[in-house]
Amino acid sequence: PAQAVVETGELEGAQYRIDLPANWNGELIVNAHGYEPVGSPRERPLGFPGGMAPLLAEGFAIAASGYSAQGWAIPEAVADTERLRAHFVARHGVPKRTWLVGWSMGGLVALASAERYPRAYDGVVSMCGVGVSSEAAMATGTLAPVAAFDALFPGVLPQAPGGLADPSLPAAPDGDAIEAALSGNEARASALADHFDIARGDLAGSLWLYYVALRELAQRAGGFPVDSATGAGGTEADEAALGVRIRRYAADPAALAYVRRTGGLTGAAPVPVVLQPNAVDPIVTARLSRGYASLAAGAGRGAQVRVLPGVGEGHCGFPGDTLGQALQRLRMP
Repeated sequence: PAQAVVETGELEGAQYRIDLPANWNGELIVNAHGYEPVGSPRERPLGFPGGMAPLLAEGFAIAASGYSAQGWAIPEAVADTERLRAHFVARHGVPKRTWLVGWSMGGLVALASAERYPRAYDGVVSMCGVGVSSEAAMATGTLAPVAAFDALFPGVLPQAPGGLADPSLPAAPDGDAIEAALSGNEARASALADHFDIARGDLAGSLWLYYVALRELAQRAGGFPVDSATGAGGTEADEAALGVRIRRYAADPAALAYVRRTGGLTGAAPVPVVLQPNAVDPIVTARLSRGYASLAAGAGRGAQVRVLPGVGEGHCGFPGDTLGQALQRLRMP
C-alpha cells in the first residue's frame, strides 16, 4: 500500500480494527485480548491494542477483534478471531506469514485457535497467557484459591447453602470486605498468598476477579462448571499447607461438558509456540502460564513449545519491547 490503512468495523457482533502500515512487510499479527468482566464498558470504535506499536512501526499489519461476548467467552473469541483473519485475507490478500498473539485469557484463545485452525497460523505467542484448558484454569487457578479463602475467612464471601456453587450468589463479592478480612489476620493472608503464588498486596483483587470469573462461567455454562481439584496437587495439598478444612465442589455434568467442549486444549502444538510469562503475576500464575509446555510434552510435541524466562511484575506488565523479542524468538528458524 502507498499509505497506512486503518479499518474499523463489526463482524457478527464483534468490533474489530485492522492497521496496515505503509511499509507493510507482508506479515500479519492477529491479537487476542484478555478477559472482560460482563458489563465492562467497551471502546467504539475499537482502539489500537496495547503493546503493538513497535511492531506496527516495524511493518507488521495488526488485526484485533473485540469479541462478540464478554466474560469467559472462549468459543466466541476463537470464532471471532478466525473470522477477522479470514476478513483480512479477503480484503488485503494472503500474508506471507500470520502470527497469533494472545494476552491473559487470550493466551488460551490463541492456543485453542492454533489447534483448531492449524493451517491459518505460522506461530503463537502467549503473553502472560492462560496455557491450560478452561477446566484446569478454573479448577486450580480460580476455584482453589477462592475456596481456600472461604475456609480461612468464613462468612466474608456471599453466603448460601450451596457455597460457591449456589446459583443464588451475586455476580461479585465485596472487594473491600475481602481486604478487610485479610488485613485482620496477616498471618493467614500471607500463608494464602504464598501458597497460591500471589503477592500479598494483590491478593484481594485477585480473589475478587476469580470469584467473578467463576460465577460468570457458571451462568454461561448453566451450572457449576468444574470439580474441586483433589489429590497431591489439589485440595488435599491446600489443606495440608493452610491447616484448614476446605469445602469440595462437584461440577454439574452438563456445565462441565460445556467447559470441556469450548475451552479444551490437547497440547498438539501444530505450529511453534512461545510462552512469555511475567516474573510475578497475581492473576495468571506460573502454573497456568507455563502449562502448555507440559501439555505439549505429554502429546509428544514438546519441541514445538519454548518457555521464555519470566519478566516484569504485575499481570501483563512487561517492560520495553518484550513482545517484539518474544515474536523474534518465534520467527527464528
